[in-house]
Amino acid sequence: MCIESPAWLLTKGRREEAKEVIARLYGEEHVQTALSWLEQLSGINAVFYYSGSIFSDAGISDSRVGTLIIDFINIWPAFFTGVLANRFGARNMILWGLAGMFVMSVLMTVAFIVDVSALSIVFTALYVIAFGVTLGPLVWVMTADIFPDSIRASASSLCIGMNWLCNLIVGVAYPYISDALDDYAYVPFVVLLAIFFLLALKMVPETSGKSAEEILAEYDSRREK
Repeated sequence: MCIESPAWLLTKGRREEAKEVIARLYGEEHVQTALSWLEQLSGINAVFYYSGSIFSDAGISDSRVGTLIIDFINIWPAFFTGVLANRFGARNMILWGLAGMFVMSVLMTVAFIVDVSALSIVFTALYVIAFGVTLGPLVWVMTADIFPDSIRASASSLCIGMNWLCNLIVGVAYPYISDALDDYAYVPFVVLLAIFFLLALKMVPETSGKSAEEILAEYDSRREK
């Protein structure tokens, strides 16, 4: 069942109807906010903050070198994101990124268990690349695209706040997780990535090349399934 766009309703002065539509679209699943926290709970900042031990085990004693390597690997894939998203769609890119990070997290865990430092570095690098070309930049684009104009600024601010809160949680919690699980420290992120993939598959609409009305219509159709 089609509904009117909140933006269109507001232009017609039908404010209460616009509020009802926004509540219907965003009141339960909170897809946009979820995109913000799944980016952080994917485990990426555990790599950014604590990858020094991985490089140390591989014989790189200066943690700054490891940090520079990870940062460089994270930056350059983003230059290709726009082209790839236009070609394959932002939603597909998000799904591929989550799948790639899931696989690399599993392989990282295996490398930690068998104690092969070189493989740990390779799989960590591929994990960061999967994030840097998909989830890293596209979450912000899709969050802005999905929100209607009437609430975009305030809602995007909420998503940014949620993103940083989850960043803090991962940063504080990971050392304790690592101490408790040792070589299996990334298993919680493996589980979360699998859950996030299924949620994104069901709930996240395609935004590339679509108007706000088309995005809202697709999102509504997904809710009805």
